[in-house]
Amino acid sequence: MEAAVRVDTSGAACPVPILEIAKAIRRVPAGTVVELISTDRGLEADLPAWCEATGHTLLRMERRGASYVGWVRKAGEVPGIHGP
Repeated sequence: MEAAVRVDTSGAACPVPILEIAKAIRRVPAGTVVELISTDRGLEADLPAWCEATGHTLLRMERRGASYVGWVRKAGEVPGIHGP
C-alpha cells in the first residue's frame, strides 16, 4: 500500500507511536494516507482504538517480522471531491 507519509517509531514504546502518528496526521490534508511502523506490539490494539476515537480510517494492519505496520487515511472532506 502506498502512503504519502511514513512514520517509523521502531524501538519506541507506548504512547510514542500514537503520539507520532497524531502529529503526522495534523500536518497533512484530509484523505492522505499515513503509514506507521512500530515494534511495540500494543499497536495492534492501540491504532484501531485511536482511529475509532478520532474518526480516521484504519485501512490495513500487518506484521512484518518484529514490526507492526498500519496505514491510516486522514478523516475529513477531501478537496475537489463532493458528496452525492
